[in-house]
Amino acid sequence: MRGTVPDHGSLVLLASSGGGHFTELEFIADAMGIPARERHWVVPRSRQTLTRLAGTDQVTFMPAVHSRDAAGALRNVASAVRLHRRLRPRMVLTAGAAQAVPHLLAAAVSGTRITYVESLARLHGPSVTGRIAAALPRTTLLAPHAGWGGRWQYFEDMFGAFTVEAGEPAPVESVVVALGAERYPFPRAVRDVRRVLGADVPVTWQVGTTDVPHDQPNRWLGPDELADAMAASSVVITHGGVGSILTALQAGRLPVVVPRIPEMGEHCDDHQLLMCAELDARGLIVLVRRDETLDEGHLARAAAARVVPR
Repeated sequence: MRGTVPDHGSLVLLASSGGGHFTELEFIADAMGIPARERHWVVPRSRQTLTRLAGTDQVTFMPAVHSRDAAGALRNVASAVRLHRRLRPRMVLTAGAAQAVPHLLAAAVSGTRITYVESLARLHGPSVTGRIAAALPRTTLLAPHAGWGGRWQYFEDMFGAFTVEAGEPAPVESVVVALGAERYPFPRAVRDVRRVLGADVPVTWQVGTTDVPHDQPNRWLGPDELADAMAASSVVITHGGVGSILTALQAGRLPVVVPRIPEMGEHCDDHQLLMCAELDARGLIVLVRRDETLDEGHLARAAAARVVPR
């Protein structure tokens, strides 16, 4: 009968891009108590997703959709609808990104409930993907901040799981630099790290898509390899990505964070600047503000602190 919501199974379809959105959605699924056996991931194929989802057959890999890539999202819609018809999930859970849009649309067509959790990076209102989710039926909308109005409900973000303890001054003996999986290059961060550290301090690099002429640092680390390196380091320096910051906090490190600046071609908008200002006010990062450059004082503050579960 037209308009009837179909019966669905027990699976929760978790739709995510790679990088920080994937890390964030792992946290959210754990916080919501969704059993591993009920999770079916739909993600792009990457070193991160291949490693984190190794050993499970409850994953579907789809072509990557980058930020603001409307054409790429539309190309995945037909595949998403076919997948939803085959799996018949009881819910779609996502933390946003353009990669999730085809699955929001497929859920609407299939009569599937949606739970949309907006990223902490959105301080004043939803992202483009969040606005699309808000226009769809059977959608629960969860916001990282109170007062958004409409159907948005407050949902405590995962950064509340950590607290920072001050310690004694400590030497900076090793550093990890993590610049995430963004498609935008970030050579400024590489230059600043090299300027401050010189050649005396060993650095473990993960610079992703950033090209550095004549002396290219390591581009990629697996997620477990990166987490282990952070835990063993004196200081972690990251870009302003949710996933990189969360990984550092989980490893017990107070990260020094250099947010990407859109006017310099380092990102498509200013959400990293806004989110990092919020995390700095909460004492969860050492922030290099846009009118500052990385210096030894930032490193010293981070080296003297440790992060513990709340």
